[in-house]
Amino acid sequence: MSRTGRLLVLTVAWAVPVVWIGFALLSGPSDGTSLRSSVLASGPRWGESVVVARAYGDTPLVRGDEVLLVEERSLADWVGSDDAARRDVGDVVRYEVRRSRSGLDLIQQVDVTLERYDVAAAVRASPQVLVLAALLLVVGSAVFWVRSGTASARAFLVATALLPAAITSAPFGTGVIDLAGGGGVWPQVVGEVWAALALVALVVSVAALVDSSRRQRAVVVVATLLAPFLAYGIWLGLSYDGTDPSPARLQVLATVAVPALWACIPVGLVVAALTHARARRREDVLATRLVLLGLAAGVGAWILLGQAPAWIGARAPLPDDLLAGLAAGVAIACVGAAAAHYRLGEIEPRVRRGLVQALVLVVVGAAFVGLVRAVDAAADISAGSMLLGGLLALLLVPVAVTVQRTVRRLVYGDRASPDRVVSDLRRLDAVTAPEAALRQVLELLARRLHLSFAAVDVFATPTSGPIAAAIGSPSAAPATIDLAVGGATLGRLQVEVDTGHDPFGPGDRRLLEDIGSQVGALVQAVVSNRELQQSRQRLVSTREEERRRLRRDLHDGLGPSLATLAMRLESATDLIRDDPERAADLVARLSDQAREDIVEVRRLVEGLRPPALDQLGLVSALRHRAAEHASGSGSLGVPWSVEADDDLESLPAAVEVAAYRIVVEAVTNVQRHSGADSCRVRLARADGELLVEVADDGRGLAVDRRAGVGLSSMRERAEELGGTFDVGAGADGGTVVRARLPLVWTS
Repeated sequence: MSRTGRLLVLTVAWAVPVVWIGFALLSGPSDGTSLRSSVLASGPRWGESVVVARAYGDTPLVRGDEVLLVEERSLADWVGSDDAARRDVGDVVRYEVRRSRSGLDLIQQVDVTLERYDVAAAVRASPQVLVLAALLLVVGSAVFWVRSGTASARAFLVATALLPAAITSAPFGTGVIDLAGGGGVWPQVVGEVWAALALVALVVSVAALVDSSRRQRAVVVVATLLAPFLAYGIWLGLSYDGTDPSPARLQVLATVAVPALWACIPVGLVVAALTHARARRREDVLATRLVLLGLAAGVGAWILLGQAPAWIGARAPLPDDLLAGLAAGVAIACVGAAAAHYRLGEIEPRVRRGLVQALVLVVVGAAFVGLVRAVDAAADISAGSMLLGGLLALLLVPVAVTVQRTVRRLVYGDRASPDRVVSDLRRLDAVTAPEAALRQVLELLARRLHLSFAAVDVFATPTSGPIAAAIGSPSAAPATIDLAVGGATLGRLQVEVDTGHDPFGPGDRRLLEDIGSQVGALVQAVVSNRELQQSRQRLVSTREEERRRLRRDLHDGLGPSLATLAMRLESATDLIRDDPERAADLVARLSDQAREDIVEVRRLVEGLRPPALDQLGLVSALRHRAAEHASGSGSLGVPWSVEADDDLESLPAAVEVAAYRIVVEAVTNVQRHSGADSCRVRLARADGELLVEVADDGRGLAVDRRAGVGLSSMRERAEELGGTFDVGAGADGGTVVRARLPLVWTS
């Protein structure tokens, strides 16, 4: 999908919940109350009276008020009647409420002025709701942006766009006035339907993690869609009682999200397990396993921290809303990471290890709870205080370990973790320039070990000179480590800890040995890479010098000889007397053959090395060729010019040939494919390199282009000299070809 298409989809995904919430909240008058605080917790049953769960804005009602009558009529009468009055903004409605104060229940008459829904006050009362909704949309948008072509990412975006719509159910849900002639409960019902569809989309996202047939996808979608409806039917069969007051029956009918959640949890686990069983690719296995771990973690946390304490008569350690948010957040985050295929190799093992540690903690905690119960039964000791003390102890143990590790790392760096330092050293790139690679090593060691001075000296070899790099300056006698590989000492490493930390001692011997071994291996790779580069440069130089010698021999030896032969044969035609016509014909043919041989020799010479380079030099040769095109003697039609610095002469033979061939091939591509009006060639010397740039003002690169023979040839010519090659779009359009050729032969 194109960038514009993705932006359009994301705009719609953000607009749907925003438009729906605004429309639902502002569609009718409000008395500043909400009868529900959470989608998953229905709160007290509605009956002849209802209890205010939340109050916001300027309403005289407060949280906990029990509304008995509205305009001297019970709520059951309002809900069950067909002649309910229409409420408008500005109406004053009288409520009869039971309010608890100082341990006494007082029945009061309260006049409430209906207003537009005070969205700002509601947000101030529950800011976390909008934060979570925005976070969901951000996560869904990020997943869709990186994996917009997959059905899993699309379904995940649908889920994260629909879940925030449940805000119109709770906490910004049905108010008291909605049951007494106000807007009714339809915003709550629709919001919960959106939430149910979001759960279905999450399950579909899990099922789409692994490629499947169209029939399998259809079965999963249909089964997942049917699950919430079946659960809702079961919910009505178990909870709906025709003898209940009409508000209670309405409350049961309007509850959609809870049965949908209870249906989608087992369906999601089954779908995730089946999808994991079908996974074959490693990334698919990791993604589906991560989803299983996330769902297991969410369900397990809800059971262990929410339900298990109630089973043993204890209070849950976390509020229901917070616990539900954490459990759902873990599951949704794992599904999102799986749909985005984001660092699955790192996230999945960490989640798995975290679950194992949590399981161990649960086992230990269960054993402790059993022991406390036994002691409580045998002695007169408060079980609650023992449980609280044990829980604090279990929580403080990992905290203490974490604090200890943090302090040790701040004081000593990674000196207690040699494996971590060695692992970071292995990630360094030994193919970069030798001095740069060694400096990266020193900077890493200085950062991890709190070093004030670090230096590495690589000894000279028969084919390579010494290399040295250092950071900081020594203040005392630094620790010296020999860099030995395979019994040969390649150099030495010197390190010194800054004055604010403890110096190296006998206990750091293993760390220094491990560092010396890994740095030695890196130094060996750097030296080998340097020698390989120099060997390749010598090989290229030797080859080009040999080509130059061969051209000289062919041109100065064989060429004049054949030319002389042709001239002598032409002169001989005048001396033949016996058969002048036949002799003349024979000599003419020999003369033509000799001339063809001369042309062939010159063609070979041109293939080995363009003669213009020796006759004119690189810059003049290119300008001469450009002038031929401008005069019309060439076969190509786009005019091109050459710009060059004054210090470009006396270039190595290999560099001249490579630069000439790259320019000629690039200009040829301009003529054939660009549709340009002009082309500019620029040559410059900078930092020991020859910079070659060919730019045109044509139509630019095709989106689906493939590297042809010409581009591959130019890249190979640059890289065989140790240089670089790049082709891209110009700043003002067109195409720019750039090559950097090192002038190592001039050093």
